[in-house]
Amino acid sequence: MGKEPRSHTGPWNDNNNSKHHRSTLSQGAIRIEAETSSTAEVLESLKKLILDGDAGVQRAAYRALGAFFYQHFAEVYPHLRRWAEEEEPALRRAVAFAVMEAIRPFRFDLAEHFLKLIELLLPDKTPQIRWAVGPKAIAEGLLPAYPDDTFEYLTKWSTVHDEQVLWNVAMGLSGAAAIRRTAKALIILRRLALDERRYVWRAVASAMWRLGRKDPAPVLAELRRWLSDDDRAHVARVALKHI
Repeated sequence: MGKEPRSHTGPWNDNNNSKHHRSTLSQGAIRIEAETSSTAEVLESLKKLILDGDAGVQRAAYRALGAFFYQHFAEVYPHLRRWAEEEEPALRRAVAFAVMEAIRPFRFDLAEHFLKLIELLLPDKTPQIRWAVGPKAIAEGLLPAYPDDTFEYLTKWSTVHDEQVLWNVAMGLSGAAAIRRTAKALIILRRLALDERRYVWRAVASAMWRLGRKDPAPVLAELRRWLSDDDRAHVARVALKHI
């Protein structure tokens, strides 16, 4: 596979290569020893941090969870699938951030697994979940790392009727300009702009102005065409206010 371009420092990746990799999360509140703890025990400790800690502790736990996920992918994956269906929103949100932290652009073999995990969260309308999924996990994580696989899934998801799924598709495409895939994003957004539900078309407008700020020429040309289209003109007008 070659040498990793980056490394994660966390409870399960200690740069001193000592025999017992140990790190303290939450300012010394909980200490986890990965070499002597089972996967379930490690995840249970992280779950407590996520549920009981303040915002800073949660962020540290999310980073640690992502590092542990990557290093013990096969063992952790089924646990995170269950977390994605937990009643507690903080645990569902943890799944999105764990994916963000675990992504390695050169590990294309993991792409579909990550996408299937995020797929479980797509219909979730809880604000803290949806903002962690479309604009973050997809737009800033999966799409830049695995553009071909992610576009394939976004295309499939764009045919679903659920408005939250479509919201996440639109917002997920808002990062396409960073990887020079604006043209492909516009094909999907052009179709989503026809959705009459305000929740969906406003997400399309938001994605368009985000794309337009990074790659103005093709987006402005597309929006000008929409202005002469009765079915898309309202979307274009909203988007153009912000570019």
